[in-house]
Amino acid sequence: MLQQTGRSLRPLLGALLALPGLAGAADAAAYPAKPLRFVVTFAPGGGTDIFARAIAHKFNETWGQPVIVDNRAGGNGNIGADLVAKASADGYTILVTTNATIVINPHLSQLPYDPVKDLAPISQLATLPFVLLVHPSLQVKSVPELIALARAKPGQLNYGSSGGGGGAHLSGEMLKTTAKIDMTHVPYKGAAPALVALLGGEVQFMFVSILTATPLIESNKLRAIAVSGLKRSPALPNVPAVAEAPGLAGFETDLWYGMLAPAKTDPKIVTKLHLETRRVLELPEFRNRFEPTGTQMVGSSPAEFARTIKADLAKWAVVIKSSGAKLE
Repeated sequence: MLQQTGRSLRPLLGALLALPGLAGAADAAAYPAKPLRFVVTFAPGGGTDIFARAIAHKFNETWGQPVIVDNRAGGNGNIGADLVAKASADGYTILVTTNATIVINPHLSQLPYDPVKDLAPISQLATLPFVLLVHPSLQVKSVPELIALARAKPGQLNYGSSGGGGGAHLSGEMLKTTAKIDMTHVPYKGAAPALVALLGGEVQFMFVSILTATPLIESNKLRAIAVSGLKRSPALPNVPAVAEAPGLAGFETDLWYGMLAPAKTDPKIVTKLHLETRRVLELPEFRNRFEPTGTQMVGSSPAEFARTIKADLAKWAVVIKSSGAKLE
């Protein structure tokens, strides 16, 4: 009799679960029930990729579901971001990218997606400062000295970058704008050729990711005079922040990693992803791996991350408008 009753209730239960609200609740409770895909907007081996794979491994350990890392490089992150923005909003396709994609690109070109309307913030994962490096032949050991030299030689100092429109370029433009100095930007096709140019004296200084800069600093091939965060980096405690220089309070051009989902993803699934992400970022083994490199864990809530995106969009709008930067 009980077995018969069970069979007779199945159609009713199925009908109830077909209702939008109840079906969503059931999906969120069972999530994740199949493999996830992390779409990383940059090539394998880079900082974003390494960080995404480390989180993917921990998700797999906890949830028992494979997490596939899918590298979709190109367009300063636009290719991968567009893919996720148009993916099914079921919580199984997740974007892992940087601020260059989310808050800088919208000011540089017409995008096939809206990073605010088409993507749901999950968490800002971590922040990572740039380091301001100068060639040893340049007789400056601080940001004030660099500014003084630039004012004495307007337009004669060259700074390099990994390409127009990237974080390194725009860090230079922010310094140019806030310090009111005239200097020439020389873009290269990647960080490696830009550093070769700096080492060879073709350019006199540039902003570089702290992960890339540290070996060159330790080998005394280049001199670090500042970091781009609001505060000094624990990885380079003796190197001041640009913001410490007179007149440059508030200067900040940190690189950040973030995780987002398609806009209509169930908020319960977004919360579940955020809580697991924050748990992973707080693991001692995770911190011990990344924090010595100057990477600072964040793990902000979806609402906090949304506020960060809004504030950074406004900040970069001013810098990019004044610099005339274009996406290359």
